[in-house]
Amino acid sequence: MRPLSDFPKRDWLKLLPLRHAFTVWRNDVLQQYHVARRPANLPEFLRANAHLADKNLALIVAFEQPRVLDFMLTKAGRFVPDTHFLVFDNSADTTARSQIERVCREHRVPYLALPRNSIRHPNRSHGIAMTWIFHNVVRALRPWMFAYLDHDLIPFRTVDWSQALVQQPFYGPVRAQKSAEPGRIGENSWSLWAGYSLFDFSAVKTLPLNFLYDFSRGLDTGGRNWESIYKNYDPRKIIFADSRKVTLTDSRTGIGHQIRLVDHRWLHFRGTSYRPEVQEQLELYERMANALAENGAETKTF
Repeated sequence: MRPLSDFPKRDWLKLLPLRHAFTVWRNDVLQQYHVARRPANLPEFLRANAHLADKNLALIVAFEQPRVLDFMLTKAGRFVPDTHFLVFDNSADTTARSQIERVCREHRVPYLALPRNSIRHPNRSHGIAMTWIFHNVVRALRPWMFAYLDHDLIPFRTVDWSQALVQQPFYGPVRAQKSAEPGRIGENSWSLWAGYSLFDFSAVKTLPLNFLYDFSRGLDTGGRNWESIYKNYDPRKIIFADSRKVTLTDSRTGIGHQIRLVDHRWLHFRGTSYRPEVQEQLELYERMANALAENGAETKTF
């Protein structure tokens, strides 16, 4: 959270600093409670994946959409070599959990159901899940590198992360404080986008990583890591992943669809966890991904 002295008088008149302080306290209490909860099969899961020490891990927080996860893992099996995928199920729906577990079994990807929670705020739920994974799984498995990826982030070209962490301890698209002016990231708080963030385990293994948001700084999920890691680095000396919104036009209908391209190799469909109609749009997404795979990130139509 921002220091109380950083809040202007107009915010104090609205009691905004106190509201932020309460939110941080409440979120930390909830997170501490959830991180301490461990499913009965966690020891078995860790033993089964102990061979992943010093490997590259991709950590997927799945949520309610088995078909989206199936699409992602299908493409990942083709385009993301030398990386081991693990799926952590944060779904509330029992049927969705069963289906997601089946998808993982079909792809031979390790699956672990996270402790259930009743948190409805999507940013808070996602951040707590990420923190739980770091403290209960990543620290136990001790990989060389670990990456958090959204379940609706679809690779369409071969991914090579071998150079991403050679000269820096983290990599991904930067998310600056919402009030920051373009080109002036270094003068404001910032963090990596939670949907595509890579970390060198040896550089962060002893840090109290916290993937909750920090709205007092204008930072979304993962913003609390400003205090534990990001503030110690000059963003002008960091290489960040490219992230841009593009519009692809459907050649069959002439309709444009806005998506996000990440690192020139990933296609992101925003908000799929909360859009029931995504089930009917997977054929559309498949055609987008195939067109990008064939023609590259400069594709305009599909």
